Amino acid sequence: MKATQGSVKSFLFDSSRRKAVSAAGLGVVLLIFVSSSFLVSETDDTAIPFTTVKKGHVTIKVSETGELRAEDQVVISAVTDKQILWLVPEGAWVDDGDTLIIFESEKYILSKGEAESGVMSAKADLIRAESDLEAMQAREEAAKKNLEALPALVKKGFIQQNEVEQAQLVYMELRSKNRSLRASITAAQANVSRAERGLDQQERKLRQGVVMAPRPGLVVYAMTGDAENQKKISIGMMPFEGQELMYLPDVSSMMVDTEISEVDLSRVKVGLPVELRLDAYSDVVFKGEVTYIADLAKRKISRITGKATAAKVFDVTIHVLDKDKRLKPGLTATLDIIVDQFVSSLSIPLEAVFLDDQDQTIAYVKAGGRIEIRRIAIVESNDRVAVVKEGLQDGEVILLGRPASI
Repeated sequence: MKATQGSVKSFLFDSSRRKAVSAAGLGVVLLIFVSSSFLVSETDDTAIPFTTVKKGHVTIKVSETGELRAEDQVVISAVTDKQILWLVPEGAWVDDGDTLIIFESEKYILSKGEAESGVMSAKADLIRAESDLEAMQAREEAAKKNLEALPALVKKGFIQQNEVEQAQLVYMELRSKNRSLRASITAAQANVSRAERGLDQQERKLRQGVVMAPRPGLVVYAMTGDAENQKKISIGMMPFEGQELMYLPDVSSMMVDTEISEVDLSRVKVGLPVELRLDAYSDVVFKGEVTYIADLAKRKISRITGKATAAKVFDVTIHVLDKDKRLKPGLTATLDIIVDQFVSSLSIPLEAVFLDDQDQTIAYVKAGGRIEIRRIAIVESNDRVAVVKEGLQDGEVILLGRPASI
């Protein structure tokens, strides 16, 4: 019997064996029935530590880490590309209307002055065009009246017909000039509207040089830079227009994003309860629930190198059921997803589980001065103990190491 204790742990958690068992509809990690037992001498194995088979409550859980975030939040983006002169401290609680960010605004003060000059110039051009049109309309009206009076004078012999024709040409020319002036007024009006919009934009940017909180919330700074050189926004930086600068999360509804290994995918289900412990408050247990499991796997990203590894993981979202002011976005949480619970079940330490030459699961039982090799059935296991379905009795003494004489 050359198998080691380490091979037993590998056997219990090996993904290929889990998949085979799951496909058979057993729903367990291992299910090996007792087929026989053997007795050996205990003479040379008195120094091996031992323990007893215990009956009680056993919790099977998948443990991961994640980061808290708010389910809902307001994003504060840059409305200008100017330098940040002041920021409200991160982690501060702000109320509606409180100042969040102050940008350098000299550029927009100058731009506003230029826009005001543009509006004044456009309005002056409009007034001039309207005045020219008014004068030209008066001339057109006079030319029209003159033209209407000439036919009577021709009949009386006071003037020649060619003078009528000349007056008609003058009238037509004035009408054409008036049409051109009316088009100039339309263009001048458009220029005024365009200049006023430009002024409004500069005034808006000048006003937005001071960003106010649109609602109460906890201030969280955004990150900037690429994946390997990320840092939080800071005073002195010059963001691009539209860049996310900070968030005001709704801390009344918190979530945790985490990942699970593909070997645990069949065990974790939506609706399972979760226990959360924050690194900042490790003595407090918060309650949660699995609300989302991704359908597609992805490559796990190494926290050290920032690059994708060969391991495959699935995104999981946990909804935090408790409401507590200590639950803040960005905090690291340790998550225990409760995948199964056994009430009044037999359990033994993983150190007491071994494999024989036929890869059958066995335990070494001390019985009447001898060591009995007992084949056992394991129904489930966590990182510490295995739940025994068959092969052992409550209170039996089992070895935590392989006897040398075996």
